[in-house]
Amino acid sequence: MRHAWQLPVKSDVGIFLALVVLSVSIMAVDRLDEDSSLTGRLAAVFVPFESLSFRLMELSFVQKENHILRAKLMDVSRENAVLREEMGEAERLRGLVDFRTSHPGTLCCARVIGEPGERMGGGIVIDKGRAEGLAKNMTVISPDGLVGRIIKVGEGASQVKRIIDPGYRVSALIQRNRATGILGTRSDGRIVMEWVAPDADVVAGDVVTSSGLGSITPKGIPVGKVGRIKEKPERFSLALEVRPFTDFSRLEEVFVILREPPDFQLLLEAEEEAKVEN
Repeated sequence: MRHAWQLPVKSDVGIFLALVVLSVSIMAVDRLDEDSSLTGRLAAVFVPFESLSFRLMELSFVQKENHILRAKLMDVSRENAVLREEMGEAERLRGLVDFRTSHPGTLCCARVIGEPGERMGGGIVIDKGRAEGLAKNMTVISPDGLVGRIIKVGEGASQVKRIIDPGYRVSALIQRNRATGILGTRSDGRIVMEWVAPDADVVAGDVVTSSGLGSITPKGIPVGKVGRIKEKPERFSLALEVRPFTDFSRLEEVFVILREPPDFQLLLEAEEEAKVEN
């Protein structure tokens, strides 16, 4: 194992100075009497200490330079990390602006600010609420596809149930042949589209979109691609495992489609009645 040189501690400073003085004295005596045998013997004894003192001084300068270089390297690394984060943020925001411009619907951009636990309903929390016109059951999307729907609304924040959260259900269809089914999420997080006709022409890689049935999620929003295909004889249907387009592990911003669902007034009346009963 290699050992790094260390500078003398404060307790050794006196010894170090004494060695330096002794070395200088020997050099001075040596100049006065080059033929003195005593001087020669003393020089032979203390020359190694003199060499050591110079070496320690050199190591001291080298260590100081290393500290300075390390500090500069850390500053450069921090600056590079900040620049990479800013570049990623700019690229992401540019994509969001392009998506919002090209999308025909009215959208509200929101930032993901939390992920409540299962005891609080799961999903994600976004930083927009009633103040921005959001309401329960509004659809939440990303530039890649369907994210979920709003289940709770506050004045300045809302809770969103994602398509990967257990219990989520939405009507869907295969984009290529328009075969319909119900897309739901299992307890293990797998997204499965069931109640698909057993004779439907479905292959792995087919694109799944929302069908618009149910009057909550608009039609035509991309959901994902078909993965494994299983037959469900007891249900006379196919079960299609769907891989979502949206990368939920990296979700930072979302869009809420600003619209009032057809049953919006019924929802408001039900909420008011619940408040009165409580």
